[in-house]
Amino acid sequence: MRAKEWWEFKLAPIFAAFYATALTLQVPVSSLWVAALTLLLALVPGAAYVSVINDLTDREEDLAAGKRNRFADGSRGLAAALVAITVAAGLAFCFLWRRDVVLPSVYLAAWLVFSLYSLPPFRWKTRGILGVLCDASGAHLFPTLLAVLLAFRAADRPVNVPWIVAVGVWAFANGIRGILWHQLTDLENDRHAGVRTFAQRHAPLFTARLGTFVAFPFELAALAAMLWQMRSAGPVVALALYFVFVALRVWVRRMSVIIVAPKPRYLIALHEYYDTWLPIALLIAASLRFPYDAIVLAIHLLVFSARTRALRDAINVLRELRHLLLKR
Repeated sequence: MRAKEWWEFKLAPIFAAFYATALTLQVPVSSLWVAALTLLLALVPGAAYVSVINDLTDREEDLAAGKRNRFADGSRGLAAALVAITVAAGLAFCFLWRRDVVLPSVYLAAWLVFSLYSLPPFRWKTRGILGVLCDASGAHLFPTLLAVLLAFRAADRPVNVPWIVAVGVWAFANGIRGILWHQLTDLENDRHAGVRTFAQRHAPLFTARLGTFVAFPFELAALAAMLWQMRSAGPVVALALYFVFVALRVWVRRMSVIIVAPKPRYLIALHEYYDTWLPIALLIAASLRFPYDAIVLAIHLLVFSARTRALRDAINVLRELRHLLLKR
């Protein structure tokens, strides 16, 4: 189910939005633990469903491009069973939320757009901008909105429209930037396979500029609006520290910071902040107000343990910097 490709990178920013919503509401994250657990359990079958149907529908293209496909030699019975299990799990959450119109609607919207993205006869993955919008909505916008709405419901508070708009724009713009980057990195494979993605239909420069000069400014504006509404120094301090360590990597390791277009030895601007620095900073800020939230911080570090490598890498950069200065 390709969990390594989405567990840390996709789920951690979604949980950051959940923690940030609790912070804006000034309620302990620990008091929302049932909603947090429900969110995790609801997201897993959806992400697994996407992985399964992508591999199933991409078999011929992956073969043409020489890419590994997990269902290349698998039985159709196994594939059907995996799809049935994930769909049944998704429907179980819809039943759980049957008295709430909004939650199941947002949840099902993510399943719907990814079905349109992958499954024939729609196969919007190969239809240019429709594929970009589907991926950004299914992987980022709708799951993040689900997280925010669950936090509001669990805290028994009315939805804050400016907050949910800011989070929605941030998630959607970040999702657009992410799928454009992915398509640019996969240009050769898609060309060999004959998959007409947005990046295949347009020049790489145009694709990169769309992400850089359209999606990224919206993402930055929405992030600024979120930080303003949080009214907490923690996420801002974490952002400053993130920028410091990015600058050190550029200087010490000669790495490049990119927004969309891939380069040799690059890191994608702000992605590490979203999946590592931001959720941890939010939980530290919450723990200072509500001591029991330290338990949530510990659980988060266990559930998303791979992302803590970014923090360890920051220490390694400092060691490399010290070694470099001593040599001089």
